[in-house]
Amino acid sequence: MSERFPCWYPLQIRFRDLDPLAHVNNAVYFTYFEEARSYYLSLLERWLKEGPGEEALQERQSAENPRIQTGPRATRYGLLVKEVSCTYELPLIRSDRAEVGVRVSHVGRTSFIMEHQIRDAHNHERVFATGRSVMVWCDYRTGRPHPLPPALRQAFEQMEGRSFPTPE
Repeated sequence: MSERFPCWYPLQIRFRDLDPLAHVNNAVYFTYFEEARSYYLSLLERWLKEGPGEEALQERQSAENPRIQTGPRATRYGLLVKEVSCTYELPLIRSDRAEVGVRVSHVGRTSFIMEHQIRDAHNHERVFATGRSVMVWCDYRTGRPHPLPPALRQAFEQMEGRSFPTPE
């Protein structure tokens, strides 16, 4: 199961992540997913710079939506989290050496699904948690979903080693 993840992000379990039972608090797993998601997306930059449609990623404009405060120099388009879930398998403790696997499992017209797995960095069969995030490509000005740029879809295909046809 673990080999299907093209990206692994090493975790640093901090003392502040622990709850009174001395294991990682359930809410912190979502932060681990977020850190790994961010790392995965940063790895896409090499393909995004090469691919067509980069202008859709780089278009700049002030936000007009009062619920999305991006500032005057922010991008007009970007990602928002629509949904995130976690299934806990084993408690993580401070001495565990763990990593988070990230993969894109589905790409739609305006959104995509990422799967996450937190496993032991040395014993890969030992899985602490699995998760799923639904990410939406959004026009920050309107606050509404917007079609994914072709360059982003192509970057996912390069990273994942498979195709994600554009839905009709």
